[in-house]
This record gives sequence, structure tokens and C-alpha cells, in this order.
Amino acid sequence: RVFTDVVSSNYFETLGVQGTAKGMTGAIQVRLFLPAKKKEIKFKFKKVVPGWLDSYNTSPRKELAAYEVQKLFLEPEDYVVPSAFPFCAIREHYMKLSQEYAAATVKGTDCILGLASIWIVNVEHPKKRYEESLFLREPTYAYFMSNFNILTYLIQHRDAREGQWLVSKDEKRRQVFSIDNGISFDFWPYNFLRRQWDVIHLPALRKDSIERLRRLQRKDLDYLGVLAQLKMDENGILLPVPPGENMDPNNGATFKDGVVQFGLTKSEIDNLWQRIQTLIAQVDSGKIAVF
Repeated sequence: RVFTDVVSSNYFETLGVQGTAKGMTGAIQVRLFLPAKKKEIKFKFKKVVPGWLDSYNTSPRKELAAYEVQKLFLEPEDYVVPSAFPFCAIREHYMKLSQEYAAATVKGTDCILGLASIWIVNVEHPKKRYEESLFLREPTYAYFMSNFNILTYLIQHRDAREGQWLVSKDEKRRQVFSIDNGISFDFWPYNFLRRQWDVIHLPALRKDSIERLRRLQRKDLDYLGVLAQLKMDENGILLPVPPGENMDPNNGATFKDGVVQFGLTKSEIDNLWQRIQTLIAQVDSGKIAVF
């Protein structure tokens, strides 16, 4: 809904831009006002490295894929990954706001391509990543940690740096969020000295989530090949259009004939399918309990 509001507006006013408190990739916080909707929207914008559509820790396609994978086993109110969409800011406007020179992301265009993610409020960084004693005695904590760990396992999340998690400040609903998912889907290299969450660390998982995954067929994942598409207009600005036929199933970030496509590669989708089947097998064998 946020994506539709922004791109369908003929005019929006930028209320403010500032750097984010944490992170290593130059993300900024942007506040917009949409007069037609009479609403203010705040989101994080992380630009893509010029000349690259997909790079280390700045991968719109993997962030988009993480958002989509959670839909396979969660309801919207339980989502772990915040809403995100690719956005190409007019270069002149971007430089005015950031007060720095910025080269066009893609040769032949005149905009700064990046990923916009909705800004989550009333959250904080957890003091501890995981407390097993709390998991065993507190059903609500177990509920949200299960949502989180299933997602990080499925997407092979491999970025356990401090600041990658957020939890709700609501003591009755301590929902867990993963806000940076670029190092995922079998990404290499990564910091293997840290305790990563690309494996199941919990003693039990939600039965409902496992049953939803069990109902899937391999063909249900094919749509992950093209998650977003943008087309260059007469001014060199990449604008969102409905996803079309996959231009290159072996390349998750493609630019061809003025069109950008973001998604997972065929091998990444095949690997995701295998991880789903492995998780189900571990539950069926009793290696992982369910609740």
C-alpha cells in the first residue's frame, strides 16, 4: 500500500533526509508528505553501488526476496521483514537533498536506484539475541522467535552484525524484525566466526508455519524469479511496471533494453525449495519439535 501511494502520487514533498543511526552502506532516512493522501511516510533508502544492480550487502533483489519468502508461512501481522520496494530517485533531486555528487546507477539513465523500506516505529535493538529459558517458558516469545528463525533459515541469512534485528517495545507483543537481509541466499563470503542464523537454533517451531510450507509445490516458487521490474522513460528515469517474462533466469539482477528486473536465480529458487523440504523432514523425523 505504501508503494502504491508513493508511485501513484503526481507530487510529494520531501520533509527531511538524514543518515541512519546504524549501518555500513550509507542508508538514509527520508520523510515524505503526500498531499493527495494527506499523510506522511517515513522510510529507509539504500542506494545501489553505481554500475552494479547487485553488490555485497547492497542487494535490492535479496531484500525483496526475503520479504516475499515470509509470505509463504506467515500472515501479514506477523511479518519479520518490513515492506520494501525499488525506487529510482531523479539524480538532480537526490544530489540536492544529499548535498553530494551522485552518479547515475545504470549507464544511460539519470536516476539513483535503490531500495526503499518502510521505517518501523516503537522498536529497539534487543539486549540479547536469544534466551532459551525465556523461549521455553514464554509462549509469545517463542511464537515470534519461531517466525524469525524459520525466515532466517529459509533465506540463509548470514549477517549477524549488531543492529540487524529490532524488537517491538510492546511487552505484550515482542515481535522480532530482520531489517537487513542482503547477505543471504547462500551468499559468500560472510563472517563465519559469528553465530549466524542460517540454521535452526530453536528447540521447537510453530506447527502452523510448517504445515503451510508443507502445502507448497515447487512451481509455487517460480514467481520469485521476477519480483520487481522497472522501465526507463523518455527522461532516463526507471519507473516501476508490472513484472514480465524473466529475461534471464540465471541472473537475479538484469538490465536489458531499458528494463531492470530483480528476483532470485533459478538455482537460488531450487535451493530454497530444498531447504523447505529439509526443514519439513527434520520436523517429521522428530529432530525439531513443533508447538
